[in-house]
Amino acid sequence: MPTTKTLLLVDNIATVIATYNRIKLYRSTTYDGVYTALSSMVTLEAGRTHYDYVDTDAPSLGCWYKRSFYHTVSLLESTLTAPFQASLVVSLQDIRNEGLGVGELSNDRALSLSAGWQSWFEKKCGQWFTPRELDLLVDGDGSRVLYLDVPAISVTELYINNDFVNALDPSYYTVYNRMFPEDDRRNPRIKLKRSLDGIFSSYTGSKFNAGDQNQKISGLFGYVEEDGSPPFAVMRAILLLIRMTAAQMNDDEVDQLRVGRATEEVTDRHRIRYSDLYDSLKKWSVTGITEVDDALVMYRRPAKIRSPRSFIV
Repeated sequence: MPTTKTLLLVDNIATVIATYNRIKLYRSTTYDGVYTALSSMVTLEAGRTHYDYVDTDAPSLGCWYKRSFYHTVSLLESTLTAPFQASLVVSLQDIRNEGLGVGELSNDRALSLSAGWQSWFEKKCGQWFTPRELDLLVDGDGSRVLYLDVPAISVTELYINNDFVNALDPSYYTVYNRMFPEDDRRNPRIKLKRSLDGIFSSYTGSKFNAGDQNQKISGLFGYVEEDGSPPFAVMRAILLLIRMTAAQMNDDEVDQLRVGRATEEVTDRHRIRYSDLYDSLKKWSVTGITEVDDALVMYRRPAKIRSPRSFIV
């Protein structure tokens, strides 16, 4: 079974905990499906606003959740939230397994750093590393191939050439979402099959017409491994960033990372010298942490070389 990790935020904890003592979660395999209550609940704590929920037996990668507040004695329950999906690459338990205890890094700060560094890492890479169920609108270029900016885990429906009512039969196209032995995550795409016996007569000759956001793809997207987990190097990089900024701060302190790689350090009177963002081998180095910089390079979205758009349709 896939494992999902969800960050739960309770902004008005003082008000909530006066009435409720648990966070109750409901799960569905689809956005508008039937939501079933999960047996385990999250205990609310006074003053704590961030909570981590790990679902170890999710039936699929793209499960949806709703949340309520609940009291185990009075049985009082709040209204359910809107549906949301799991979002964390690094859970609180992952951080504790790394050896960062509560005395070194509080639960709230641990989860805040996890969510913050994940957002930073994903923006740097132009990818995301948890499955997301989305409707994508993509430009057609007049060819048989629709290039995607993010890997497709699965496609449930494809609408082409401004027809957003009639989904194309899946037998008419191929989704390039293999992970092994060939890996399509660096070049995700959908290709229409060649016209045979006139089956594409109503689809303008088996091509994605040139246009602006005239192709619609519904499905599950994300740069994940076959079991739905994030790549190990990404998890490791985010854990290292959390460790680098784990110290509990005073009000007048800010998180700091080294800028570039340290090339010299003198301990007497403590002088330190950093390289620029490119080291002597001209290798990109944005944080000065080797494993983090290597992961950023490894999982950064590649530049796409696409067919020129033709407006002859």
